[in-house]
Amino acid sequence: MASSKEGYTIVNLHNFKEKKVACLTLDVERDYGNLLDKPSYEALLHIGALVDFLRNRDIPLTCFVQGSIFETHPSELEKFTALDIEFELHSYSHSSPREIDMELEVRKGKEAYKRFLAKDPIGYRSPRGVIDKKDYKILASHGFRFDSSIFPSLRPGVFNNLRKPTEPYVLNNHQMIEFPFSVFSKVIRIPIALSYIKLLGGPYLYFLKTFNLPKLIVFDFHLHDVFPLNSSNEIHLKKLSPIYRKTLKRIYQDKKHGLAILDQFTAMLQRKGYTFSKLVDVYEAISK
Repeated sequence: MASSKEGYTIVNLHNFKEKKVACLTLDVERDYGNLLDKPSYEALLHIGALVDFLRNRDIPLTCFVQGSIFETHPSELEKFTALDIEFELHSYSHSSPREIDMELEVRKGKEAYKRFLAKDPIGYRSPRGVIDKKDYKILASHGFRFDSSIFPSLRPGVFNNLRKPTEPYVLNNHQMIEFPFSVFSKVIRIPIALSYIKLLGGPYLYFLKTFNLPKLIVFDFHLHDVFPLNSSNEIHLKKLSPIYRKTLKRIYQDKKHGLAILDQFTAMLQRKGYTFSKLVDVYEAISK
């Protein structure tokens, strides 16, 4: 491990020295995060189709679940159990980062998780990739052992993580591991995520196919990235800046089926020699 004055230690992925591993991580949350005035959960109706897709390809899945969904849609979540599945926590209500009460979100989310699964979660993901030092302290106090919230990239008005590591790292003060979302490279910090592939289209997918990628890929996607939803018509684009409006239209209102892109991407990773794993299995291998 390589230490840093920033309060973290880079993890040496020696257990993965001779192999390449990809973790598909799905955020199970309200449709389009916080872009709708009223929460909608239309995307949950498509869980069965995603399960069939992954089961036919023998691909495991890590789900970061909005805690309230354990209470309101348990039958939909049960469909995931046909897979090699890992459930972790994705806050309780998926509130805006500016409004979130982290202690309340973690406590209520953990309680809902435990009622559903009869155990405590060990992994967490914060809404919109926004998390800070005091949030890690709260997570550690509730027994979480790893987090996967950081985009080591730039999103104007939301976060600037260009100085963050692109590899997993230990938060020294809390002995938790942060698994950042993977980016194309340390220099070209474009996230390897379904929404970015949809946004940038064929050229980005070509670069992903052609060039070397990180040996550990933490890939992020949502049900509303995969399946076209009627609720996309309720996104109030007129309130947004022109560039943000164009971005969201291309990602969410383009009727191109994200499942086909996901199929291309996973097949490409297999051709490159990647095996698929749950994030908890990577955590346990690193911890050993």
